[in-house]
Amino acid sequence: MTTRTQNDVRNFNEAINKCRMPVFLVSSDGTRYNMKSADQNVAGMDRWIRDFSHQMEIFTCDLEDEMIMMRYLLNRAA
Repeated sequence: MTTRTQNDVRNFNEAINKCRMPVFLVSSDGTRYNMKSADQNVAGMDRWIRDFSHQMEIFTCDLEDEMIMMRYLLNRAA
C-alpha cells in the first residue's frame, strides 16, 4: 500500500495547475472529476488519496497537458 503524502498531493496539484485544459481523474467505477474545477478537485483529491487499489486514471484534453502529466508521473516513479 502506498501512502499519499502532503508532498504527493502538492506535486499533483502543481502539475494540474500547469495544464491549460481540463484534466480528468477517473475512478475504477467511472466517476469523473474535472481537476481544474475547484469543487471537483477537492472531491477528486479525496478519492485519489483514499484509492489504495491505484485504479484511477488521468485523462487530458490537450497534447501539451498530457506531456505535463506524463512528466509528473515519470518524476513520481523515480
